[in-house]
Amino acid sequence: MQTAIVWFRNDLRLDDNLTLTEALAHNDWVIPIYIFDKRHYRLSTYGFPKIGAHRAQFIIECVQQLRQELTLLGSNLMVRQGIASIVITELCKEYGVSSVYFSKEVAPEETKEEAELIEALHEHGVNCFALHNSLLINHHRLPFSLSAMPDVFSQFRIQVEKQNIVDSPLQKPTIIKTPLGIPQGEIPNLPPFTGPQINVPNPTMCCKGGELTAHRRLQDYVWQHDGPANYFETRNQLTGNYFSTKLSPWLAQGALSAKRLFAEVKAYEAARVANKSTYWIGFELLWRDFFRLTMEKYSANLFFIRGPKRREISYDSNPEKFWAWVNGQTQNHFINACMNELRYTGYLSNRGRQVCASYLVHDLNSNWLMGAAYFESALIDYDVCSNYGNWAYIAGVGNDPRENRIFNVDKQAATYDPHGHYRSLWAHATHLPLTHAI
Repeated sequence: MQTAIVWFRNDLRLDDNLTLTEALAHNDWVIPIYIFDKRHYRLSTYGFPKIGAHRAQFIIECVQQLRQELTLLGSNLMVRQGIASIVITELCKEYGVSSVYFSKEVAPEETKEEAELIEALHEHGVNCFALHNSLLINHHRLPFSLSAMPDVFSQFRIQVEKQNIVDSPLQKPTIIKTPLGIPQGEIPNLPPFTGPQINVPNPTMCCKGGELTAHRRLQDYVWQHDGPANYFETRNQLTGNYFSTKLSPWLAQGALSAKRLFAEVKAYEAARVANKSTYWIGFELLWRDFFRLTMEKYSANLFFIRGPKRREISYDSNPEKFWAWVNGQTQNHFINACMNELRYTGYLSNRGRQVCASYLVHDLNSNWLMGAAYFESALIDYDVCSNYGNWAYIAGVGNDPRENRIFNVDKQAATYDPHGHYRSLWAHATHLPLTHAI
């Protein structure tokens, strides 16, 4: 009787989960586990919690719902606090586990965790299977090697779209056999947010974590509101619940797979309409894959000021300008509105993210890595590859063929907030400022 562990990471779902499917196909028993690693919640180099309050709560909700779903299939989710290599090794020894399956990550901290686990399990003769479980496209059928992957998105997209390398999503299992008697472990209550609280004015992002919630949102956006039919025209709006898919938090935690979203849009195209807007959702998912593969290619270079381009840049180290940006206290009301929405909801539109990043880098001449670290802490839908890839892109040290992608903030405000509704909603929120002593 073969027993395997499935270590859930940023793949908090049962549907279209390759690691879970493979473990069930080759083993009699499966032990699902999620580990709250305190290293993920420490302060970053710049003094921000690496996982802020909005995302921490969302993760807890995803884990809670995953446990509920597993219970319905005759299993459970073992929850532990600690370091993965230590926790999983002990479980393997105690329950005679022969294999461990997990989703492969590509950023340096995550790959270091994987290496620690593989080394620890190798000493005990336990097999490890690290599988790509986050991409839309099939990693093994890319039309180029990773080292030869184009550094410009348009070239990447053209080559990928010529190939049929998007697989159909895997189906959710119907039963999971898990050994009895393993302590489940409690899902922790992380320290509550102790910063300033306000009555958020009509928040544009209010969501609960979990796979079932993700699929409800997917069905609502696609079929009840016909969102895909108008996505291209609405995607740069700033307020409302349906100007974009708003599925990014669930995609980031893996409560929804990119393949499932893509398949749903394809079904919509077949049933109702196929146009530039429906195509553009897949286009944005390709951007997500592009940044992930770029991270895999360049790794730690995306966390240095010079970026993959190794371009020499200088910046103003005056902290007052940076903290004015964080707290929405700059000289620009549009920037202030965006930063207030981000701080209070954990969400900011794609347009707002680009404009705020450009303002910090090019108008305030601040360190782009500090901006990226703040977004890492504040965003409910933080994805390491997209976040650092986008920031390097804006700073001119990443994958943009142009060296400086500068947004005219006043022009952006006039185009996307012509009547000032968004600025009125967010720019004058009263709050106590965040400081470096977080």
